[in-house]
Amino acid sequence: MADTSITNAFISLNDIINNFIISYTGPGKLIPDSKRTEVVFHARRSLQEFSYETLKGQFLIEEPTAPATYPLPKDYVAMVTVQANSVEFTESSVNPPAQDEYFIDYTNKQIILNSGNVGNVYFKVKYLSNALTTDESAAIPKLAEEALYSCIVYAILANREKTNPGLLQRLLIEKTDKLEKAKSRLVFTNFSS
Repeated sequence: MADTSITNAFISLNDIINNFIISYTGPGKLIPDSKRTEVVFHARRSLQEFSYETLKGQFLIEEPTAPATYPLPKDYVAMVTVQANSVEFTESSVNPPAQDEYFIDYTNKQIILNSGNVGNVYFKVKYLSNALTTDESAAIPKLAEEALYSCIVYAILANREKTNPGLLQRLLIEKTDKLEKAKSRLVFTNFSS
């Protein structure tokens, strides 16, 4: 998995799960009985619902030289850019180069570079990842933390038999509102600096 460091702007999924258990579960709380496995499942499921639209799930790999082939990262979902020989190419370039600079071999799970780019000064791959949903140490922007708690609460209680329909309606509205706020806050946030 690509490395995304935990800084003041990020929180790990494991911390979110622990914070959720402390704040929302137990006697006299919104969810009186819940196992950690249930919270983990719904936390990951909630991330799947909005990770690509709301969260920034991009990762960057840099190598000192461009290899002829490079294995696709295990958490790969879609390619954003491949850069070799100081030229950047995207899968959705309006004016792609006359000759393909790279292609993705999905059968062998690798990126294959045009022989003209092999061995150049550096190689960069930016890709979308599903690591947020598979690794509890994944970094999640703190701006999305409250939205994630709302999603988990709603998901757990929506899957219980005797949950009050009025409460579920209120939680759904709260979840939708917090997701929209998180999305609008993250749209113009630059985490690269």
